[in-house]
Amino acid sequence: MGLVLAAAGCGSDESPDGATSPSPQPAVTSTSPRATAEAKAIAAYNAMWQAMAKAGEVPDPDAPELRQYADGDALRGIVGALVTYRETGVVTRGAPVTTPRVESVSPSDNPTQVDVVDCGDSTNWTTHKKSTGELIKEDPRGRRRITASVRLVGNTWKVNKFDAGAIGSC
Repeated sequence: MGLVLAAAGCGSDESPDGATSPSPQPAVTSTSPRATAEAKAIAAYNAMWQAMAKAGEVPDPDAPELRQYADGDALRGIVGALVTYRETGVVTRGAPVTTPRVESVSPSDNPTQVDVVDCGDSTNWTTHKKSTGELIKEDPRGRRRITASVRLVGNTWKVNKFDAGAIGSC
């Protein structure tokens, strides 16, 4: 998400007839604080879902990866779901497909919060009985609108809260 600035050609190559032509200059990459915040927030959002899918395979509500990418209401909700899965003998397989985009940032010049919207797809992220591996069929899967708030916590971007809409909401 960085801004790429092309540097103006300053050098030259002399041709055999004495004419000069500009020599190509390498591109210079510069990233604004806003672009950096957006990229890191999106990365944290995607990593949170992948960590949740991995933790669901066991299930492991104490997985350290969860705490790397989530805190606040988001972490409490994920841990609660994984505890329920553990207590009821449920595991997950696969992972959701996420396609997040930034909806807003605050403050605009040097963000510490990035709001994200996604149309997450859980079609291939399935729940199973841990003891038999049998697919739990009454678990609805598909595309749903997800909104999330990602905040800078210390020096780390973490999902603070998210809301997943009903299947078919996007």
